[in-house]
Amino acid sequence: MTTNKGLHKLLRDADDSDLIGLSRYLCEKILETDPNNARILTNYARQEISLGQYDAAAKALDLAEKHVPPDKLKFVFSQRGHLFENMGQFAEAETWFIIAHDLDPADATFLIFAGSAAFKAGDIEKAEKYARKAILCEKGCMDEAYFNLGGYLLSQRRYSEAKQCYLKALEIDSEYKLAKERLEDVERIIKYSPNQRDGADRKS
Repeated sequence: MTTNKGLHKLLRDADDSDLIGLSRYLCEKILETDPNNARILTNYARQEISLGQYDAAAKALDLAEKHVPPDKLKFVFSQRGHLFENMGQFAEAETWFIIAHDLDPADATFLIFAGSAAFKAGDIEKAEKYARKAILCEKGCMDEAYFNLGGYLLSQRRYSEAKQCYLKALEIDSEYKLAKERLEDVERIIKYSPNQRDGADRKS
């Protein structure tokens, strides 16, 4: 019989391997004997969101919020944002990501998430605003923040600015494969249309 400590080790391994079904199963096993473990409840909600079980995820997050330490509450709020994002409720998702960010303003993570939600809602200007705030934060995935900003600028045909963002992302992480692909993308646009103006297609 696997001990509770052993289950936690198996869960870490499953998470690292992105085995969402196994992770959910292991969370359920741990919760049988530790039903108010906020960290496991939040993890469980994440797996349920990935598997389209939104009602179960919401219930897990409701319980997690009651038992989570104050300094970890941001993760529960962020996961609630992901829940709404996966449900297609992007404005609600954005709200929860910003609530999470307000609990840790130095961290870019939740601004990155908020920008993604705004982008999916079609609000490119707001997505850019969040990304620009994110790159000024003291911690977080700055390579992702610059990459996302590059994407929002690419969307607006601001190719030279997007290029600089992709270069910055690669400066932070030289192995960022998708950033390399996007950099090639904008460089080809600039090469094939050297007289293009940022923000608009060149009119012939």
